[in-house]
Amino acid sequence: MSDLNRATLSGRLTADPELKYLPSGTTVANLRLASNRSYTTNGERREEVLFVDVEVYGKAGEALAQHKAKGDFLLVDGRLRQHTWERDGQRHSRLAIVADQVSFGPNTKGVTSAAAEGEVKDDLPF
Repeated sequence: MSDLNRATLSGRLTADPELKYLPSGTTVANLRLASNRSYTTNGERREEVLFVDVEVYGKAGEALAQHKAKGDFLLVDGRLRQHTWERDGQRHSRLAIVADQVSFGPNTKGVTSAAAEGEVKDDLPF
């Protein structure tokens, strides 16, 4: 049986998407979503914000960079990917969602990332 690696998240862009070009020529939009959660503990209402990095490849990434900006709502479905690197002798890592599908808002049609079609190779520059 295969392991499951799926992530679905909704939230608002914390900044405008940043469009980059990989050595292969593939485009990738890097963005960060803020996803809010409200809960009550000991009768007190609290807020929690989760910040998540998202990568959107190909034409979907280009569309996001062109049409979406800080504060816009997105619904993202994809898989988790761990990036690791070493700097100054220290090992670092971060998790990001590689988007397969991105919807621009409630009840709106979204875009399909090149990652969903398997067009993306692991040639990220870090």
